[in-house]
Amino acid sequence: MAKDINKALESVEMTYYQIKDIADSMLADSFEEPNRIVNFIQLNIESMSIDMLRDSILRLQLAVYSLSELRDRAGIKASCAEAIRKEAYAANYIGQEGTAGVKDSNTTLAISENIVAQCLYDLVASLVKTKVDMLLRMIDSLKSILMSKMQEAKISATSLAE
Repeated sequence: MAKDINKALESVEMTYYQIKDIADSMLADSFEEPNRIVNFIQLNIESMSIDMLRDSILRLQLAVYSLSELRDRAGIKASCAEAIRKEAYAANYIGQEGTAGVKDSNTTLAISENIVAQCLYDLVASLVKTKVDMLLRMIDSLKSILMSKMQEAKISATSLAE
């Protein structure tokens, strides 16, 4: 039994990495700019000026703007992949002979590529949604940091004026 489980796990891993590689290549260009901005912030957050924070917030908001459309399109592609899988299943099921269980098994085998395509587009839609959600959270965090730095600057300016 362990041998069968290991074989199944290997198949899952192989399929996952193929889907992951395809999804990563589909999203690489779209994620390049926000990833670059996030990396810059990560390396420089301690020394960022108020203007640098404002600039980063604006750039992230522009990236979210672009990714929001991609998020919606990816969701539609996932829905299309599901519809195509269901259509292929129904069409293939009709042509099968035997008991319901045999027909179901044969049909599932016959449309396995449709199932994998649906998994791919579900992954892409999920990755884009997660990226947008996380960027929005980061923008909120940067706004808090910006407000703190502005408050500190105001306090420093008041202290120097006295």
